[in-house]
Amino acid sequence: MKIAAISDIHANLHALDAVLEDISKQNCDVLVVAGDFIDCGPFPVETIRKLRALMPVMIRGNHEGYILDNIFSDKFEHPPFRALYAPGKWAATCLTTEEKDWLASLPTRAELNYGADVNVLVVHGSPRRDNEPIYPNMPDGLLEEMFEGEVRPRRLVIAGHTHRPALIRWRGMTLVNCGSVGYPIDGDTRACYAIAEWNGEDWLVQHRRVEYNRNAALKAIKKNASLQEAGPIMRFIQYLVETGTTAGMSEFVNRYIKSGDHPTPPDDMEHLEMAVIDYLRQYYNNS
Repeated sequence: MKIAAISDIHANLHALDAVLEDISKQNCDVLVVAGDFIDCGPFPVETIRKLRALMPVMIRGNHEGYILDNIFSDKFEHPPFRALYAPGKWAATCLTTEEKDWLASLPTRAELNYGADVNVLVVHGSPRRDNEPIYPNMPDGLLEEMFEGEVRPRRLVIAGHTHRPALIRWRGMTLVNCGSVGYPIDGDTRACYAIAEWNGEDWLVQHRRVEYNRNAALKAIKKNASLQEAGPIMRFIQYLVETGTTAGMSEFVNRYIKSGDHPTPPDDMEHLEMAVIDYLRQYYNNS
């Protein structure tokens, strides 16, 4: 059994195309998509349709959750969240009703069984939360909490969320973070995915890095960063694709939320844009 595992595509279609071409040469039996395949990227519809045509094992991640919140609730309708989560709102407007319903029907975890107690668990973050990261060198106690009731020897656990490739052997299990197809943040700008193969005794894992047309992706992302589309947060995504690093996006978002200085719509989008531009200018100057 040979599994290709991809995650965190974030609607970067150029990166996805390159990875799928590489996978086609690896003689894999199964394709697994571990969530965050859309949101914060310029090609949500094209990404969904391409993946659905391949009929992979597929779950949704926290970013699909953000899009569903934009579709089925008013959670992000007020400042500052309306502007900060504009990528999800824009992606939601691009989808058909059938695609929205399909997205809502996706599970948050999947299990594959191949006999002889060989089991594969697919999650986005951890078994208990889609936004909880699994990192190398985590304290044993924390892993025990995460995997309470989930430990099975010979089990392969496929996860994403952190955008960083990782391989952890723990309690007889193999924990694999497949990295990010669309937006790696470990300083390597190439798309990343994982292949896991069962050899009869253990899971053999390799992470593969794939070059893709980043110039074409950046052109689409720049257009996507307009106030009429996904909005100012996409400026961080542009930096990420250019450098393979985050430019402190999470720090910025937390600081912006706590600032309390959030004008009402439609001025909130322009206010966020100026804040992002100012932050990135300082970041560039200090780096």
